Amino acid sequence: MMENNVIKKRIGIVTYHRPINYGAILQAYALQKKIKELDVECDIIDYRNQTMENRHKKKKLMEAKSIRQFVRDVCLIKNHNLKYDKFRRFAEKNLTLSRPFFDFEELTKIENSYDKFVVGSDQVWNYEINKMDPVYFLCFVKEKSKKVSYAASFGIDYIPENFRDKYIQYLKDFDEISVREKQGSEIIRDLISKESEVVLDPTLLFSKEEWYEISEDSIVNDGKYILVYAFGGSKYIMDLAKNISKKTGYKIIWISNTYKKSFNIKYVKSAGPDEFLGLFKKAEYIITNSFHGTAFSINFNKQFFTELLPKHKGTNSRMIDMLNIFHLQDRIIDSVSSADLNQIIDYSNINEILSMEREKSNEFLKKICSSKNI
Repeated sequence: MMENNVIKKRIGIVTYHRPINYGAILQAYALQKKIKELDVECDIIDYRNQTMENRHKKKKLMEAKSIRQFVRDVCLIKNHNLKYDKFRRFAEKNLTLSRPFFDFEELTKIENSYDKFVVGSDQVWNYEINKMDPVYFLCFVKEKSKKVSYAASFGIDYIPENFRDKYIQYLKDFDEISVREKQGSEIIRDLISKESEVVLDPTLLFSKEEWYEISEDSIVNDGKYILVYAFGGSKYIMDLAKNISKKTGYKIIWISNTYKKSFNIKYVKSAGPDEFLGLFKKAEYIITNSFHGTAFSINFNKQFFTELLPKHKGTNSRMIDMLNIFHLQDRIIDSVSSADLNQIIDYSNINEILSMEREKSNEFLKKICSSKNI
């Protein structure tokens, strides 16, 4: 008898997988792994947007444009390049990639190589990040039934008038659209009068135990600590961390490649994605202004505080929406005194909500990966 060989369906993911950014690479890993669990072959399309390649590359001292920048780079380049190498090794070990693609025309030739293309997640529809690159709207795919999104994010609160026509043109041919935030769903409805599903960021599709399996927690092994993961422009995070440290006696660990030195703060300057997970895993408190920093804090059931970014950045809707889902609005800090250490997060109800949202999101993922037209 001849063996009945079943040909698996093939899906290509278009996402941010190359930036030296923890949330980007971990959401790419999670989305691919969850799709593979549906018994589907899945590649991340190794597309290299030139704008982001220039922003996320190894650095050289000779590229410094001023003496001040040269002096600063002397202190920072070694750690930046070490971190870069760790990200590339993580990707090589954990991601299944297609061959590299460098422009739109190259991608038009691979439509028949895949049964469906999924764009997501992260801020793939943020015109400020990728210069409105049509690749992230799957414009290289002609067949509408092959174009879907999972947890795509605009990363902004509204679409400027001068970009509206372009967004309408790029989004109208999607078969299925899901977004990461309620605000994104409202933008879709406004632009193309189409309903879209609001689903979880892929990092939240994993249980904390699944993340622990690939975490590396030997980077810090000497006592309890407060973990800080924050971008620039913070008003309160440093003072809050010091305040909690003073009250608890815990040291402060800050994920940041900085040339600054502060008493009682250990700066982790070149952690890889697996070490990043390990730092979150073992922290007692987490203070962040990052979307994925907040997501991992919730997923890992940590006591945490979140500071919103400055209003002019227009990116807070994604954070507020996630905190609203889990009824954690009270973890937003707008001053040092607004962080109540006596108010302990009870994760029993939160984990129930996460479980329900995870089930709903997995069902949507299953639907787009196993639909009749795939």
